[in-house]
Amino acid sequence: MEEVFHEAGFTPLRLLGHAEKYSTTRSYLGIYLNVGLTACYKRPSGVSVKPALFHALSMLIAKHPILSAIPFAIDTPNPYFVRLPKITLSEVVEFMEDDTNSPSSDWGEILHKVLEEQHNCPFGVQPNKTLPFWRLCVLERSNCPESFGLVFIFHHSLMDTKSALSFHAELERHMAQYSGLETSDAVYSPSIALIPPLEGLYTIPVSQEFLRSQKKYSEPSPDSWTATPQFTPVKSRFSSLWLSEADTNVLIALSKKEQTSVTATLQVLIATCIFSVLPSTYHTLQADCAVSLRKFLPEPITESTLGCYVGSTSTTYQRRPSFDWGEARRTKVAIEHAMARKGGDMPVRYLEFIQNQHRWMLQKLGRKRMSAFELSNVGSSFTSRGSSNFELESMLFSQSSSACSAAIKVSAVTGPDGRLVLGFSWQEGAVEADMVEGVKRALKDEIKRLAVSG
Repeated sequence: MEEVFHEAGFTPLRLLGHAEKYSTTRSYLGIYLNVGLTACYKRPSGVSVKPALFHALSMLIAKHPILSAIPFAIDTPNPYFVRLPKITLSEVVEFMEDDTNSPSSDWGEILHKVLEEQHNCPFGVQPNKTLPFWRLCVLERSNCPESFGLVFIFHHSLMDTKSALSFHAELERHMAQYSGLETSDAVYSPSIALIPPLEGLYTIPVSQEFLRSQKKYSEPSPDSWTATPQFTPVKSRFSSLWLSEADTNVLIALSKKEQTSVTATLQVLIATCIFSVLPSTYHTLQADCAVSLRKFLPEPITESTLGCYVGSTSTTYQRRPSFDWGEARRTKVAIEHAMARKGGDMPVRYLEFIQNQHRWMLQKLGRKRMSAFELSNVGSSFTSRGSSNFELESMLFSQSSSACSAAIKVSAVTGPDGRLVLGFSWQEGAVEADMVEGVKRALKDEIKRLAVSG
């Protein structure tokens, strides 16, 4: 087998870890495809994006071996990474310019359309052309030449969204340093070993009680809203809510004043707003919250390492007449309790005990979902401000919807401009678009109300 890869120009690297295999299994079965982190960049007057971007990408590919690694044999129980011999940048970067004469020139609408298309486009190994499991779309506006959008789409087996924040920060730095030299379209992959997977770096604690709870399927109660039962095919829908810098600051200040965190506050706000658009027969919601496990990992893992190091916690909410700071404090304690156990008893740990992930995932189809929504708050992106060169401004975190997890995925990031942005993903046919728009309106109103009362 290894000889075949060498003949094709591929070099076998290492087996996928359990979490990496989980991501490839989901994408192979069409259950969940990819993640995105979009940034709006300021650009110097009259400077072309392409040569500076290609220069920056060549620097990142030379530094991070995961960018030239692709998962192989993903239809088998033992998938593994292989190294592409080279990456042709013009094949992974698409330049798009909006038509100012188009009836729909609204930037938000354009971005939502591009992201929906990207989150419905899978990565895969093609017979005659092998591309990396990431890509970029450069969105340029003829009526706004001083800025451009950069959509970074990646497969979750390669990295998490903390990694994508680091990717954008490094891109910004290298683009700003570009000196005008000609850049090659082909970048040869570095002969650097991949960092071990999560379980090769750290053993997450696990109890027998947790293992027993994961092995049995308990259907959620009839009064718990979880949208439709799980089904494929998945068509992802996407929309976003951009808070102003002032509203973002109020949310941060109030959360601190009320002795809770922004993540916990957001989680309770979202639960409150989902209840507000649901029939009164629903009294319970389960929410999942993605958490970074990086703080438990040894060197060489840092905040800027590209890789996938994410766990999750779950919290159940009862219907209340309005938003409750006590619930936000309870949520913060629940998240802290999970982290105090150093990630112990998290679903990511259970993946090690699944003999056949393909069969396990397929068994979920037709069953009810457990969770109404999932919140992933990747935090703030801090970069140098006030440069006259390429510079990050705002950010938007997005992802595919999933057939086999929370009905609504809410992805949060705060950009260098100080604006908190929420990306909403849902599966067409599982959740109505009108419902998501209703939740967004309620959320906007609730944050305004908190700002006034605070």
